[in-house]
Amino acid sequence: MNLDNRPCTRPLGDWGLDPMFWTPAKLFIGDLHAALPSESASVFFIGNQHVIRSAELVGVLVTVDTRSSKMTTYHVDDGTGVILCVCFTSQDEGCSQMPYQNYDLGTTVCIEGRLTTYRDERQVVVRTMKPVDPDREVLGWLERLSLRKFLATAPF
Repeated sequence: MNLDNRPCTRPLGDWGLDPMFWTPAKLFIGDLHAALPSESASVFFIGNQHVIRSAELVGVLVTVDTRSSKMTTYHVDDGTGVILCVCFTSQDEGCSQMPYQNYDLGTTVCIEGRLTTYRDERQVVVRTMKPVDPDREVLGWLERLSLRKFLATAPF
């Protein structure tokens, strides 16, 4: 089932009434790439006019690149696509508390962060990142399939 992404037609002040606006959306990476960007704010539209700002991903690390002492990039694959995740170690929360560059390729991780576009490419600016059991990826698929049904049918 593909999501029919449509932009939100409600006024900007009403976007906070959508519960998807305040919580990290548990979506497939393929859905994050297909989300429509907003022209007026740093949010994205998915499904039946839902507004999302942040996402939670569960997938496998396929690349780890420490570019400097202040930034590490990861590519995460969940089976539907690959997305760039950027971790700035100069932030006060999240990545600065743990040495994420020590994760090995093939580690299953759960990442929560803000969805952005940089140089016409989707990326997630990491807030939290933790290794999880590989079974958690299967549970994540079930959660995401359930949420996709809600996003496709329930209007905002």
